Amino acid sequence: MPASLLLSACLSHPDPSPAPYRAVGQEPGWTLIIDEHDLTFIGMGAQPIRQPRPEAIVGFAGEIYQTPRIHVNVVHAACTDPMSGQGYRDRVQVDVDGKRYEGCGGDAAAPARLAGTNWHVEAVNGRPTPPDGQYYVRFDGDRISAKFGCNGMGGTYTENGGVVTVGPMMSTRMACPGPAMSFENEGGAILARPVTVTANGDRMTLGNDVGRIDLKRTY
Repeated sequence: MPASLLLSACLSHPDPSPAPYRAVGQEPGWTLIIDEHDLTFIGMGAQPIRQPRPEAIVGFAGEIYQTPRIHVNVVHAACTDPMSGQGYRDRVQVDVDGKRYEGCGGDAAAPARLAGTNWHVEAVNGRPTPPDGQYYVRFDGDRISAKFGCNGMGGTYTENGGVVTVGPMMSTRMACPGPAMSFENEGGAILARPVTVTANGDRMTLGNDVGRIDLKRTY
């Protein structure tokens, strides 16, 4: 194992979290799942390899799991999946039957930059958007545009440490029937104040003390 990935001052004690931990890698594609019972490695075109989950060796950089067939080294350092461009919390190195795989794992982070991404609005303040109509948030360069089923709105935005601040937004003034107007009023009120960005895979939430907008990435 390279010195850069060795964990220093390690001592063995149980891993504190029973929640499933996932890591992914490319070329070839693979997935690692660590739950409260097992380590499961799923390689492309191969049968899953499952080993009983051992106690974690916890150090300053992350965790190590060692089984007869699967060795896992998790380093808590930002990682970007090269295929999707998605950012993750951890760098992960996995040795399976003597073959090494490297990838990313842990909670997905917001994209390194929102510019060039497009999102479908799935819900506003927990209320799902209707299947018909245009509900989206788009980031293009330093500009944001949004539609919550009614009027289009747009303006500039800035990113700073996972917080997006939207400048004054221009909007059309058409009255809309049905629920679209209420979605627009709530969504616009949320975007009028700085929002914290929380990402999980292809989904993202923009939230503050006014409310939250749940999004799914479309590109």
